[in-house]
Amino acid sequence: MRQIEPDGLIDSTRLHYSQVVVDGDDVYVSGQVGWDENFEIAGDDVASQARQAFENLEVALEEADRSLEDVRKVTAYLVDAPENREAYQDVYEEVFDTEPYPCHTILGVDALALEEFLLEIEVEL
Repeated sequence: MRQIEPDGLIDSTRLHYSQVVVDGDDVYVSGQVGWDENFEIAGDDVASQARQAFENLEVALEEADRSLEDVRKVTAYLVDAPENREAYQDVYEEVFDTEPYPCHTILGVDALALEEFLLEIEVEL
């Protein structure tokens, strides 16, 4: 098993988790939020945070020799899902714009780890 802490993402070991773990052919990526490697939030809207989260996923997957094209399932956790779903969905459709599309689940949540986070995105490969 190999742990990966990609340049361009926060140092998650300070928070006692791994950004990416590779175990044989399996790749596990921690949920990504809308902050950059300096812990700065991309914006106070779902679209900005979703773009940053997907960029973070791209960085993480690249270090594992994978890409968003390899994603088979996306799970998005949205604060205030009825209000934020459309803005998130617009970004999602920009990222995954060709078939076959990954499986996709959107879950509405009351809150995430920090008040500023409006979404967290997990992927499965």
